[in-house]
Amino acid sequence: MPAFRSNVDLLTLKQAARLSPYSAEYLNLLARKGKIRAVKMGRDWLLTKADLFSYLSKQHRESKDRFSQLSKYIGLF
Repeated sequence: MPAFRSNVDLLTLKQAARLSPYSAEYLNLLARKGKIRAVKMGRDWLLTKADLFSYLSKQHRESKDRFSQLSKYIGLF
């Protein structure tokens, strides 16, 4: 289980969903599968804003890479 420092602000998945294009339900799935760094406290999953933005940046980079590869394959660029 990931360790968080006590002075770090934690977000609930509902709060994280407001800051991202993903729903709280999808973030819950990502947390359960270990795709996004989060910790479960009681019934709630919590994550830091830094971990959320790190995941979003990674997804953005991978999306750009896939688009670039696809573009080369179909001859767009």
